Amino acid sequence: MLYFPQLTPGTAVQFPCTKKIIQRTVVNQELDGGTVKLFDPAACRVEWDLKFAGLSSDEWGAIEQLFNTSEGQLGSFCFLDPFGNLLCWSEELSAAAWTNGPAIQTSCGAADPFGNSGATQVTNSGAREQSLSQTVSVPGSFQYCLSVYARSDAASSVRLFATAGTSEATQTYSAGPQWNRLELPAALGAEVDSVTFGAAIPAGAVVELFGFQVDAQPGASNYKATTTYNGVFANASFLDDELQMTSNALGEFSATLRIGAAN
Repeated sequence: MLYFPQLTPGTAVQFPCTKKIIQRTVVNQELDGGTVKLFDPAACRVEWDLKFAGLSSDEWGAIEQLFNTSEGQLGSFCFLDPFGNLLCWSEELSAAAWTNGPAIQTSCGAADPFGNSGATQVTNSGAREQSLSQTVSVPGSFQYCLSVYARSDAASSVRLFATAGTSEATQTYSAGPQWNRLELPAALGAEVDSVTFGAAIPAGAVVELFGFQVDAQPGASNYKATTTYNGVFANASFLDDELQMTSNALGEFSATLRIGAAN
């Protein structure tokens, strides 16, 4: 699969960049003068306007190669939304997207760090560590940051992990009575097309978790709740048949790109 490349710092874009969501309403004018309006989900699109400056020869070369391979607007590639959360059902840990250990029990509706009831109480009733995880169709060679808010009435721990092929990044954090956002940077360097992100808790532990998120960058951004959809757009495409590039100096480039995808 083709992917829009990450830059050397481990990000896909530079700021400023913009994201636009396009929606359509179908209006039917009736003979009696009334109107019927229906939302048209098939017409929903997302567009990104990306501006780059100071790109190296390798960075610009990767973008140009993707453009040529995609034949401009004709082909498609996977684009990881820089404004999105790459996990779906970020607050529904019992959803089918999550793979939970056999001894993991989840109870939703707990108070979350923002004063709402979006947290989940996770109990490990087993005799050994148990985990919750979600596998995402993204390149294992990219940099990511897995984050989640965690707390526990009794002193406990939470181990975050990210695995791609035989590569793994993992770290264990303490969980106490105050909400704390845990962050795991992961640069796995694996040439595979999926990464598994998750959290594991010790035997007998009870921990409250909220707001699982994966960013395609070295650090966590502000939390974005998700349900059915995540920030992985597998059928994105360029919106122009010509790249707008300026060479500022030897081996230094600026460019403006437009990318679109069905929502």
